[in-house]
Amino acid sequence: MWRSSNLRVIRNPRPLVMAHRGNSADVPENTREAFEDAAKLEGVDVIETDVHLTRDGHFVFFHDPVVDRTTNGRGKIKDKTIVELKALDAGYKHAAVDGTFPYRGKGLTIQSIDEILPAFPDQRFNIDIKARDTRAPALLARKLEALGIENGPGSRVLVASFSRGMISRFRAESRVPTSASTREFLHYLWRVKKWARHHDIARVPEQVSQEEVLGEKVPYVALQIPEKLSFIQVIGGKWFVDLAHAMGLAVEVWTINEPDRMRKLLGWGVDGIFSDTPGTLVSVMNELYPRNVGDAPGSR
Repeated sequence: MWRSSNLRVIRNPRPLVMAHRGNSADVPENTREAFEDAAKLEGVDVIETDVHLTRDGHFVFFHDPVVDRTTNGRGKIKDKTIVELKALDAGYKHAAVDGTFPYRGKGLTIQSIDEILPAFPDQRFNIDIKARDTRAPALLARKLEALGIENGPGSRVLVASFSRGMISRFRAESRVPTSASTREFLHYLWRVKKWARHHDIARVPEQVSQEEVLGEKVPYVALQIPEKLSFIQVIGGKWFVDLAHAMGLAVEVWTINEPDRMRKLLGWGVDGIFSDTPGTLVSVMNELYPRNVGDAPGSR
């Protein structure tokens, strides 16, 4: 589970394999089938998904604000009822490598949070608030509570959002762990670079307070970030990960599908990787982190 106290608690024996929208390279993203396919892979720890709010107040797992890219429908999720969304073919536009559409007409549907979380009672989920309705964070907090999700650091759910406003509203209503918003991370990055100018990054301390580096105690437990953003190298190397760990924060990187990049990031000691190809990531993880063996490359 996600923790928020110190380094020795936050780190897992192996970094987390985080299936991005389920096993989305092989199965239509954010469908029950994509989640089931990911959950069946031995070594997958977390399923990442996204939530939008329907016109009639249901949370559905879907990435885009509109249904056009992945289904046979058109229009915004926020303008449709759950019944209207359920009528769409969620596998309609998923293309196989040979250019065919093997999931068309196979009964794949858009899934609600009420269907999925109870169906996967032992599965960890990383839920990204994509809804733009300002009521969504409070409604999500209440929904998670109603579904019996533990409201604390031991929760099997972590909630994320690019929007600082949305994630702040969620935190005001829930103790379910969260990751940093984009704005929070940019502030984090500025403070870390400022700290690095005055310290030897080759000798990152084992432990340092968030207040010393960041000027405050932060409300999130993880940095969920890309390795690069356009031409900007976001993660500067192992020292960047070590410093986050010294402050009790996890570093989880999206979205990595190439084995060599996975190996590099794991060598730096990241705590998790989001991937569209979780099977590939599991293979790399087994190569670098054999089961029942102690710490692997990149760990302290």
